[in-house]
Amino acid sequence: MAAQAGAIKRKATGWRALVRFKTFRHLSQIFFVAFIAYTAIYHVLVGEAGENITASAEAFCPFGGFETIYKYITSGGSYVAHTQLSNLVIFLATMASVVLFRSAFCGWICPFGALQEGIMALSKRLQKAPALKKGVKALQAKAAPLPLAKIDRYARYFKYVVLAWIVWGTITYGVMVFRDVDPYAALLGLVELSVGLGTLVLVVVFVASFFVERPFCRYACPLGAINGIVSQVSPLRLERNELLCKGCAICDKSCPVSLPVATSKKITSPECIGCLECVDVCPRGGALEVKVGLPFGR
Repeated sequence: MAAQAGAIKRKATGWRALVRFKTFRHLSQIFFVAFIAYTAIYHVLVGEAGENITASAEAFCPFGGFETIYKYITSGGSYVAHTQLSNLVIFLATMASVVLFRSAFCGWICPFGALQEGIMALSKRLQKAPALKKGVKALQAKAAPLPLAKIDRYARYFKYVVLAWIVWGTITYGVMVFRDVDPYAALLGLVELSVGLGTLVLVVVFVASFFVERPFCRYACPLGAINGIVSQVSPLRLERNELLCKGCAICDKSCPVSLPVATSKKITSPECIGCLECVDVCPRGGALEVKVGLPFGR
């Protein structure tokens, strides 16, 4: 038995030496953050000067495609303000990727999710500083008695409320009702020195990101809500081998959205962002694997 355990450990070490999902994922996130930043800045600097017309960063937002799809269908091809054909194409492409790879868009591509992760990474580094350790421990001790897990569980449904409000508002008024409070739109607006209510929401999200991983993604992102719903028809999912898993719960600690990976047979939650961090850190080869199966399988 000891020899078998050693073999499994060596196998896991060798496999992880060849493939580090975390490295590839972070490179992907950096690329898309850099692309959106470049597009936003270039549009401001060059913009519509003379004959030069450049696409705004909003033209690459898939949620804009969702917001305009009703008007596009019912009006014979017109768009909601601030959207265009590129939004619709990118939204459909995103939905195709969700069917194939679940919500990997959220974990590998979304620049706003990446920024929230970056803030949490900074927070974790700061918490290790000797001058802050004592204060962090004191805050954790005070927060321990609170039913945070139960609050978190129910708060995650708020993004579906946001999505329902957007669907109703867009159909009723024919405008992007979410845009004025959208922190991502506000972030792009900062490049143009534009501030508003969305800027306040953006500040709240970034401050919250120091304490909670991906707070906007967890509780308020309407695109994340859509991805979570559509992902349920995907044949791809994570499976945990109960015979190989030893219950170390390292996977739980690494999950950016705090899913109970260590106690699940199949990770098919709509909250999963497909980051594969749990697979990356698992010390037991084969205990967590990406597999293909029938949709809705539990």
